[in-house]
Amino acid sequence: MFRPLGRQGAREDPQADSSVSPLLHLEAKIQQTHSLARLLTKYAEQLLQEYPLCWQECATCEMGKLRPQERGGGLSSQRMSRAAVAPPEAALTAASPQVQHQGDPFGLPGFSPPRPPVAGLSAPAPGHAGLPVPERLRLDAAALAVLPPLLDVVRRRQAELNPRAARLLRRLEDSARQARALGAAVEAVLGALGAETGGPRPEPAAAAAAIAAAATGGVFPAKVLGLRVCSLYLEWVSRTEADLGQLAPGGPA
Repeated sequence: MFRPLGRQGAREDPQADSSVSPLLHLEAKIQQTHSLARLLTKYAEQLLQEYPLCWQECATCEMGKLRPQERGGGLSSQRMSRAAVAPPEAALTAASPQVQHQGDPFGLPGFSPPRPPVAGLSAPAPGHAGLPVPERLRLDAAALAVLPPLLDVVRRRQAELNPRAARLLRRLEDSARQARALGAAVEAVLGALGAETGGPRPEPAAAAAAIAAAATGGVFPAKVLGLRVCSLYLEWVSRTEADLGQLAPGGPA
């Protein structure tokens, strides 16, 4: 069982001197990777908040094209199809001002955003936190390997739908690059711990191709799918941060 690393007592045994440097190197690597994951969690939260700002403009324009009888009263099939553009599940709720500004059905009580499946990637399993730390880190690394190409697909689709949303496009590009960096750092930690990094993994290219095909199904489904990818990015980087915290000095034993 892996436990948090610490320096206490490391120099008390003269025979252990030769191992001090590798231990300190491992400790530093874990601390650096944990700090990177913490930083990227904040960036992922910002991305998830940025995404619907661009989305709101498009949704409002589309809603504005509806005939008056479609804007009032019950939900027509056309409006129900637009319900697929839901607020970010991890950042917005039906009571938030941004959702209300988009009009019905987004501001209706009880309206819940859909969570379309993303090929090759799912949210962390409910039992993830109960797994051994190396196994958790292996799952984190596998998810982080899939996320960059998915974020790249979202960015390219957003560039078509919202070419003037420069900040959003930049955040998506940065997020893909940062996910690659965090994934490589987690792999390095696993290697330093002597843990195996192999095992079956989703094919990033296949997952990207599948989501690219799904994103061509229409403007609103594409935006919902992009939203879901951004949400999964936040879930996995925050999960990685928590998992690395189990190994960082001062973490729980």
